[in-house]
Amino acid sequence: MKNIFRAALAVLLPLTLLAHDTWLVPSAFRTAPGQTVRVRLATSEAFPTSEAAASPERIARFTLHTPAGTQSVTGYRVEGTFLVADVAPSVAGHAIVVAETKPRLLVLEAKQFNEYIGDEELQAVIAARSAQGKTNSAGRERYRKIAKTILCAGTANDSLYATPEGLWLEIIPERSTCGLRAGDALSVRVLFEGKPLSGARVAAGYEGVTGHKYPVWIPTGSDGRATVTFDRPGAWFVRTLHMIPVKDDAEADWHSAFSTLTFEVAPAAAAEQDVEAAIRAVLDEQVMAWNRGDLDGFMAGYWKSDRTVFAGSSGVFRGWQNLLDRYRRGYPDRQAMGRLEFSELEITVLAPDAAVVLGRWQLERAADRPGGLFTLVARKLPEGWRIIHDHTSAFPQ
Repeated sequence: MKNIFRAALAVLLPLTLLAHDTWLVPSAFRTAPGQTVRVRLATSEAFPTSEAAASPERIARFTLHTPAGTQSVTGYRVEGTFLVADVAPSVAGHAIVVAETKPRLLVLEAKQFNEYIGDEELQAVIAARSAQGKTNSAGRERYRKIAKTILCAGTANDSLYATPEGLWLEIIPERSTCGLRAGDALSVRVLFEGKPLSGARVAAGYEGVTGHKYPVWIPTGSDGRATVTFDRPGAWFVRTLHMIPVKDDAEADWHSAFSTLTFEVAPAAAAEQDVEAAIRAVLDEQVMAWNRGDLDGFMAGYWKSDRTVFAGSSGVFRGWQNLLDRYRRGYPDRQAMGRLEFSELEITVLAPDAAVVLGRWQLERAADRPGGLFTLVARKLPEGWRIIHDHTSAFPQ
């Protein structure tokens, strides 16, 4: 909203940040069945940050819906400026997490309320206040926040993403978000009390969008549909706000809801191929350095940080220097190093700056042929792609 609206809220209700959007932001949108994902309920005007945490007492509903059924999410708690919960989809497929707050009363003086409904382009509300001669009257609104996110647990072949969750105001994608890539378009339906909502303003944005300056701002058609095109990968949100007049509420003239949906958009196919090529180049450099006996050159593929992690049969080593010292102890000369080969590489791009690599390693030495599997986490850093986590296992000799 405009600064004056934010200021008014700060005076009236300093801890609630009522003008802000509320989103569910998971630690990972893609997971494996049974794996725990931390989900944060965030409230701010800068996606996906949070300026204040909703209190647990404000929550009317917190659920996890998977192909196995719907269950209540418990144990949510305040951590810093977020309300945090842990969820673990038990089966493969889409996992829908919903959080909804209890309705709360907001009273704004006329100028601030008119700014608010004008920014949101709530033409029906503006017209109704004018027709009733209340344009210069305070706005009395009872609002709720509804946030939904879609997780992809393993292979998501079901159509759960298109199933309404029975929310007062809800955004439903018409295709799986698990397969979305940059450049794709997604049609969504806005439902109010289970029916298509015409003329609702739908906004969409990504990390860094602030102050309601949405790059997408379009109305729904008569069928409640709007289409969003994604111009970049990463976490995205779609949001809408709906307000209706009421006569059976002694304190409020309007009931409303802010509703959001969050999901992840993968890099475009071409961009993903570029990521794979860059990571393969780093691994190729490591192999060549190893085979010429250059451990320093081999270690150039790792993040030169105290937070680099290596896990193997002999334990966990933390820090780039500790890992280099381990290699020097284990492979003191060219004979011990042998000839290295990486094979069966599978690179899964998680984001434009993150990937997981699964592969096989093999050493050819005069006396033996040790080998095994490795899983690497690679990140794109200012110095280029680097391995930040290495879990290597060896086959029995």
